[in-house]
Amino acid sequence: MKKKLLITVGAGASLDFGLPSVSAIDTFFDCCASKSHPLAKDPNSNLYRHCRDAINAYYGGAPRSGLRKWVNFEEVLYQLNLLVPYLSDLDRLQGTNALLTANTLPEVLHFGRDRRAVDGAVLGNLTSTLMNELVNHFIDACDAASMAKATEIAKLRQFLAALQDEFEIGIITLNYDNLFTQAMSGLHTGFDAKGNFDPMSVLTRTDWNFIYHLHGSVHFAMTGGTHNMHGITWVTTPSKGHVVHATGRNSQDSMEGTTYPMSPFVAGYGKTQQLLRQPFRTYFAQINRLVHEADSLLFLGYGFGDLHLNAVFSEVRNRHCPIVLVDWADDTQDPLPFRHDTWSYNLFKTLPGDARSMSSAGHTTPAYLGDLRAARDLEVSNNPAYPLAVWYNGMIEACQHPQKILKHLR
Repeated sequence: MKKKLLITVGAGASLDFGLPSVSAIDTFFDCCASKSHPLAKDPNSNLYRHCRDAINAYYGGAPRSGLRKWVNFEEVLYQLNLLVPYLSDLDRLQGTNALLTANTLPEVLHFGRDRRAVDGAVLGNLTSTLMNELVNHFIDACDAASMAKATEIAKLRQFLAALQDEFEIGIITLNYDNLFTQAMSGLHTGFDAKGNFDPMSVLTRTDWNFIYHLHGSVHFAMTGGTHNMHGITWVTTPSKGHVVHATGRNSQDSMEGTTYPMSPFVAGYGKTQQLLRQPFRTYFAQINRLVHEADSLLFLGYGFGDLHLNAVFSEVRNRHCPIVLVDWADDTQDPLPFRHDTWSYNLFKTLPGDARSMSSAGHTTPAYLGDLRAARDLEVSNNPAYPLAVWYNGMIEACQHPQKILKHLR
């Protein structure tokens, strides 16, 4: 029987296919908010930008430059959602309001005309609007990629086929795009032929050959039945409009008082709360089993920023498990023995490994990434107890050199 390979797909895997980066989504949100929520005193700015810049200004006061953080769109979304009950709690349901008070936010122009103070309703409308635009944006980007990146998608198809020749593969994707389903059809999703989700088809499945969209997909739509009007179904052709939009729907509430837009996408911090809907909670429940079943792990463009997932992946720390990371770096990036950033910190906090043992194959001194990239080689562990390897040439190059990757997964 073939061994099992669990593939985790992060945002970095989609960049070579024309999908937006984290910073590009921030710019996109800024543009959207300029249309929907401009500031009354400065119509050239907007509520999203004001909050983002305020957080960055706060982080800029860090006492040591090495500790300085930078906000991204996911944190801004979370902070906006977090503020909603602090600015509107007429029924006194949020106990923290007895202890904390939110800063006043600048007024916005409602429908571009009337000045309006920012309360929970305004913030909720902003986050719902941004989620609507995010879904629309990814549907358009996937449609464009199917034509403009057809050659790259074909390379991805060949890469997956090469992996499938040696392993039973299973894919957990954190991305909203459908690049992997474009590249390889017939993967099990948990949805039946009518588009309805069947949890038991996931929980009792012993075969692999699946793809689970843990944070949502452009193929998800909220077209559930009478008893679950926001329930998610699978649509073959992604479509925009009310079936994927959060505006006009109930919010997703939490015991802590934080609310989240009802969307087919899970975005921003607070993912563990947003995952409580189907199919997300079934996917997440299954991942722990899959990590234990997997013989090898392959991470494609994953930044190790989702701590709830890192906790599950850390289950492999006490066993021998070949692991390959496909990432991108330029020639000036420090090798892992000298690298001290959030990515490397979370990597070794999550997975078994020893940064000091990482080098090029057959060597003990730290590798020069420029040489590794030129030779299409990986930074590898010299400690047989920690079979870890890192590819730095990006996703498309990895697709063109599957044997380089497979060598370290066997």
